[in-house]
Amino acid sequence: MTAPTPPLPPTDPIAVTGTTEVLPAVVQKVVAFATREIPGIAGLGNSTARAVGAVRQTLTGATENVAGVRVDMEGDTATVGLDVAIEYGAGARELTRALRRHVPEAVDQIAGVRVTELNIVVTDVVLPGADVEEPAVPPTPAV
Repeated sequence: MTAPTPPLPPTDPIAVTGTTEVLPAVVQKVVAFATREIPGIAGLGNSTARAVGAVRQTLTGATENVAGVRVDMEGDTATVGLDVAIEYGAGARELTRALRRHVPEAVDQIAGVRVTELNIVVTDVVLPGADVEEPAVPPTPAV
């Protein structure tokens, strides 16, 4: 008969050593999702980037589109470039203020990366309700 093994004491997470690396692609996705949470943002990227993203989504089934988001990282800090299309009637100044508040906060909370610079380019103005993420794509020929 064997004696039961005593349970191991809980490990103190502070005492465990190792490294953590957050890739730029992770920051890119967080920026994209956080940007889409701002009312008045119609889409990311310019019309060409959105069209390419829609085709890629149709062909591959990919659900994320990070066109229009550029991330340069140095250690645990990032410089972000963001291209956005805004809805007609939304104020660009108010939207950029909201983006500069919300995006860095989301990146810090989710990825643990500090955004030191957020450069925003307004690439388009879209009528509310217009579908900017899925331009007309020719049907795939039947095989």
